[in-house]
Amino acid sequence: MNKIAIRRLYQALPELVASGILTQETADRIRKHYGEVKSFSKKIVTLIVLGTVGALLIGMGVILLFGHNWEQLSRFTRAILSMTPLVAGQGLALWVLLKRPQSSPLKESVATFLSLMVGASIALISQTYNIPGDAGTFMLTWMLLIAPVVYFMQASLPAAIYLIGITAWCGSSWNDPAKAILFWPMAAVVIPHFVWTLRQEIYTFRTTLLSLTMVICVSFAASFSLGKTWVGSWVIIFPSIYSICYLLGTMDVRTITANWQRPLRLIGGIGLFVLAFQFTFKYAWQYFNGYSYGITRKITFLNALPDNVISIVIVAAAMLLLYDNIKRKNLIASLFGMVPLLSITAYLVNGQSAILPLIIFNIYLFVLSTTCIISGIRDNNLAVVNAGMLMLAILIVARFFDSDIGFITKGLVFIAIGTGFLFTNMLLVRRMGGAK
Repeated sequence: MNKIAIRRLYQALPELVASGILTQETADRIRKHYGEVKSFSKKIVTLIVLGTVGALLIGMGVILLFGHNWEQLSRFTRAILSMTPLVAGQGLALWVLLKRPQSSPLKESVATFLSLMVGASIALISQTYNIPGDAGTFMLTWMLLIAPVVYFMQASLPAAIYLIGITAWCGSSWNDPAKAILFWPMAAVVIPHFVWTLRQEIYTFRTTLLSLTMVICVSFAASFSLGKTWVGSWVIIFPSIYSICYLLGTMDVRTITANWQRPLRLIGGIGLFVLAFQFTFKYAWQYFNGYSYGITRKITFLNALPDNVISIVIVAAAMLLLYDNIKRKNLIASLFGMVPLLSITAYLVNGQSAILPLIIFNIYLFVLSTTCIISGIRDNNLAVVNAGMLMLAILIVARFFDSDIGFITKGLVFIAIGTGFLFTNMLLVRRMGGAK
């Protein structure tokens, strides 16, 4: 039984004893059988952060020491010195696996140090023997070599470094569709580790960090590798990516109590709103063909196939998650998840009417924001109410600046919106206080 299930069982034991389903003796025996469940405390987070910073500083110090009088050393000496950091990192990793296999801070910091030393050794050896290659080749070689470290050390920081590295490599290959598209199978390498960390302890410091890194890297990689052969497809691909993140982040996890523990929902929701808001302006639809990334070479059917297949899979996944939330009658999540569907509709009608896509997304944002406000008031959820009012205020302000309405009228409307914020918050605070 994993830590989450044990913790839930421990939380339910007092109620089971009180209702007579279990005796106190049985409850004590259950606790003795499973033992203490250690939480991912602030102390462990601090140790991981400090250990990682220490690994970074040591790594940079080693490189600086080697850089001193480097050219005066013989080639053989330089080769030995180039391999020394890598051997030291491997020795430390082996010692941790044998002597401290349960220490997450040690494993994370040593794995980070080893990952950095792999890159340093490659760079130094390449410089020593004048091995040809560009920055993209160096980055790809480095990342492929540190991928096993993620699994041998069960460490998430090297996984984050790996994702950042292959994203940088993808960016260096943005004008070569057949090469840049390889980001996606390479990114899938760390998915089993990500699933493992979630099963161990959902959304602790390292899983949250890895989730944020994954969302950011996937967003950049999508701009580098997708939509090159499907003109204007960014208006569908990006909403689909953020919709998948948001809908996965809304899955019911009872142990989650803070917003920072739902990075997928937070980043996905912000991304969906920003895109939907962007789609309320004319320029997004007048010049959306210009976001095809300016490929100059002729693209064959085989080169275009991976781009189109991955794009369709992403859109299909977003639609399936939307369908699941509609079936479960999850109103707010369904409304956020509708952005890709509306984007497809607007994409199809854009050629016939330049104004219809703007109408679609203006109406959508109005419905979304008012639904959040009503739902938040009904559930006494101040955060949802404020999110809905903020979205509504941004939409109103944007439309006012688009119009020729006078400054006095605009000022009065802004005052009214601010008053609405204050009044609604005061009303909810009173209701929540009364409920207690």
